[in-house]
Amino acid sequence: MGRKKNMEAIVQAFILIAIACLLIDAMISKKVNYYVHPRFYVGIWVSIIVLFLFAISMISKIKKARHNVNIRHYMIFAIPLVAALLFPATGVNGKDMTIANSDIVASNSEQKNPNSETDNNTIAGTDSDSYDSESMTNEEAMADTTDATASTQENEQANDIGEETVGISEKYAQYEVDGVMVINDDIFADWYCDVYDNLDEFVGKKCQYLAQVYSMEDFEENQFLAGRYFMVCCAADLVGYGIVCETDIRSELKDEEWITVTGTISEYEYNGYMVPLLTDVTITEGEAPDVEYIYYNNY
Repeated sequence: MGRKKNMEAIVQAFILIAIACLLIDAMISKKVNYYVHPRFYVGIWVSIIVLFLFAISMISKIKKARHNVNIRHYMIFAIPLVAALLFPATGVNGKDMTIANSDIVASNSEQKNPNSETDNNTIAGTDSDSYDSESMTNEEAMADTTDATASTQENEQANDIGEETVGISEKYAQYEVDGVMVINDDIFADWYCDVYDNLDEFVGKKCQYLAQVYSMEDFEENQFLAGRYFMVCCAADLVGYGIVCETDIRSELKDEEWITVTGTISEYEYNGYMVPLLTDVTITEGEAPDVEYIYYNNY
């Protein structure tokens, strides 16, 4: 008679190998892209190796038979394994899409529309102060000199900032084809944020990118949102961002269909904020990419 095997060790090894195989399939088929950012790929491959090493370590235990082994409590591990086989990974459908991150829009709007209340307070403060030139002291004179120096420094800093931001749009010149910025997925996140943060620089420039069509309740009949889903870390933080587009063929477009949109960037006031708007839009049929999400590369 052959020696009995340790069924508990066999079940444990099977579970470890099954999980490792599912992870390998997700990595090779790129299904993992629906769940985590590519920067975690190395960690996943390391996990796969560790799972196999644990499974190999179980070989020595398999030969050591045990009495009264109960493997029923391992059935709980069958639930995620079976679910992974019965319900294949799919992309996001119907999740909320928005025009922009509120922080980006607010920051951009504040630059264009300074708080009028602040200006009124400043003016009121100036009117309420009255000075007698004969009573001006040396300390006040020194304070004026200090203020003048500070103002000069602020102007110099503003000029420096202006010089730094002037070239923001120029970094995408290398992606221009016949005067059109062709925005691929690998630079889409950076470009999208730059457009919102420096809208003035991008006004009048033509761009082209792959997107999906989305509707917004408060849009005009000729408007739609050309957007993509962005991921920072994992599926839990997935959010959709897009740019408003105007076109006469809006009624011919279906929500969530893939298109390649080409248009000229202009300014548009939306809910009190200035946001980019694509005009002179040209739309061609697009094909869903292998990786549907846009991944932030800067944190």
